[in-house]
Amino acid sequence: MSEDLLKQLVKPSSKFLVYTSAGLHSKCHSWVKGAKHFDLWITSYADEKTGLSELADYYNERKGGKFPNLYHANKTWPEIFKKYDAIFTMDDDLEISAREISFLFRVLFEFDLDILQPAFSQYGKWSHRLTRAKLFSFLRYTNFVEITCPLFRTDKLIEFLSVFDPQLVGWGIDHWYMQTLIGNSKTKAAVVDAVVVVNTFDEFKGDREINKLQERSERIATWKRIQETRGVRDVDPMCEWSTVRKWNDFRFYSGTLTTFLTKLRVRVRVICGIDPSQRVQ
Repeated sequence: MSEDLLKQLVKPSSKFLVYTSAGLHSKCHSWVKGAKHFDLWITSYADEKTGLSELADYYNERKGGKFPNLYHANKTWPEIFKKYDAIFTMDDDLEISAREISFLFRVLFEFDLDILQPAFSQYGKWSHRLTRAKLFSFLRYTNFVEITCPLFRTDKLIEFLSVFDPQLVGWGIDHWYMQTLIGNSKTKAAVVDAVVVVNTFDEFKGDREINKLQERSERIATWKRIQETRGVRDVDPMCEWSTVRKWNDFRFYSGTLTTFLTKLRVRVRVICGIDPSQRVQ
């Protein structure tokens, strides 16, 4: 497995970049269908050929988690990342379209945010109620954006990567960048309910790749060590500061309709006894 940059653009075709670390079961193909106004960087961690290089504008191969691989890429090719205004760091198993990705970049600058994420559908995994899709909301200002798919202003992402420890794989990274970049601000981070993504349940994609990289207990222990040595803490409590409703925006209504229909479908499936319990917690 070569760690060289095996494919790259001569110059960016957009001001925006999507970065992912992807394996055999990625959903990256859906990200580039339709109106695409961003460049795509894929770091493949798979041992087998995936065909992902054909989708990517930038492509390299390296074992590791998303943020450790992003840290390595930025450290090795910093001049490339600095050419972009914003960078969307996504897990490879998210169901989201090119049009929705492009829209999120616009939202970041329209609302002068430093970081945002799309809301999670109840028809997939979600770890925190704060990040689950909410009815009648365009976006919510929050003090937390989850590690699964944070979209950063580039200068803020580079600021965090300058202090990031690549020994940390997944656990605690989102708490760290929120404390480092957002602090007590109530207008710089948001969950965007106008775009709802499905984070695929593990039962539909096999064993979690992150467990192959580092056991859960080790990830937690690494986070505890970093908390002690770097003086960082968990975001607790997670807060929703305020809600923005855009009554004249089609996506405000489409996001609410999507969330409503999802909740209804989940309830019906639960009543029929064919749905995982997490979806109704």
